[in-house]
Amino acid sequence: MKNKNLIAFALLAVILYWCIDAYANVLLYQSTLSDELLLRTTHTHLLSKILIALLIFGMGVIPLFSHPSHTAETLPLVQDLDALRGVSEILFSSLSTKINVIKSLEKLENLFSLHCVILFTYQKETLLLYNENDFIKHAFRTKEIFPFRSNPNASEVEVVASTCFVEKRHFSQDRIKSDGEAYTLLSFMLKEDKSDKAIGNLMLVCQDAKNLMAYTKTFERFGEMLSFVLLLQSKKENLENLNVQTSNENYHFDKTLNIITHIKILEHIEYEFNRHKRYHTEVTLMIFEIDMLKNLSTVFPSELILGLKKDFIAMIRKNIREVDIFGKWNNEQFVLLLPNVDFRAAQSLAKKLQAFLGEHKFTRMGKLTCSFGITSITPKDTLGTFRTRAESALALATTRSNGSIEVKLLV
Repeated sequence: MKNKNLIAFALLAVILYWCIDAYANVLLYQSTLSDELLLRTTHTHLLSKILIALLIFGMGVIPLFSHPSHTAETLPLVQDLDALRGVSEILFSSLSTKINVIKSLEKLENLFSLHCVILFTYQKETLLLYNENDFIKHAFRTKEIFPFRSNPNASEVEVVASTCFVEKRHFSQDRIKSDGEAYTLLSFMLKEDKSDKAIGNLMLVCQDAKNLMAYTKTFERFGEMLSFVLLLQSKKENLENLNVQTSNENYHFDKTLNIITHIKILEHIEYEFNRHKRYHTEVTLMIFEIDMLKNLSTVFPSELILGLKKDFIAMIRKNIREVDIFGKWNNEQFVLLLPNVDFRAAQSLAKKLQAFLGEHKFTRMGKLTCSFGITSITPKDTLGTFRTRAESALALATTRSNGSIEVKLLV
């Protein structure tokens, strides 16, 4: 409350007292209100009424005399809030987390005239330096510190940082020397809010820590904000890695059909191709498709077509070797990569599969046939010619009658 407001409040209290007391005397002595207000009655105690009015006024303006000390006490709090507001605006800005954190550390350094601010993140058995400046370059030989290893060449700053890590100190104040200059290190542990697990350390380097001790709470609050940002970034990175891992799995495996995809098949083909080049092994590629599948897809619902594909895949798996590589070539075609098999054995396998198809009845579809395109690798082949020849053989087979088996070789 400002000075003028306090005086106005005190005067108002005095006026209220004066009017209420006068009205009470009117009721008591049957006098007039004007006489009571102007103290023109015989029963009025002039001195006592004035003293009471002065007492009320004095009580109203008492805060004026304590106001200077109150301002002095709250000034550091205002500075704390201003400092936190300044660094938080940088820390939570729209730039990348790394840039935001480094810029907020620089802001903290400037606000409190620090020689340096150092941020460590804790790993299982190591500390990692998050930021970098001239002091850090001089004091640390590497960005990764191993606290549990003996290092006779470690600087005093490295020793303090390692001690904070090993002992999991919440706060420490240490004196060191660097380049002949004495410094004080104020170290604040960064931790998870719920579990109190240590995730890092915020180290303030200064030459005189006396003026900074009044702002310990400010640094602790900044450490809490910093911990939140670092943990959020860590969870974001973990989620991104998980998404990448999941997408890679989906990229190589069709979970709906329980079969590897075209991309994974190409990796196997490249591996067998390289093995052939080195050891001259036999490799045969067989691409095949269910005859009339496109027409069936226009007649039957997608759920039934999916069930057909699953039954077809299960039947193929029962009749091939464990070393044979079975997968999708595209949405309508399948592929078998046959290591150590020539085209003759592959042709026999295709006939065998046709025979099993002739005996199997699919739900609501009855009996189906397949067209097969087969080729074997030769020393003059490239990956491209090897794959293209198998596709060409299948294309030729589909132009003939249903259930055709076409073999193409490089002469």
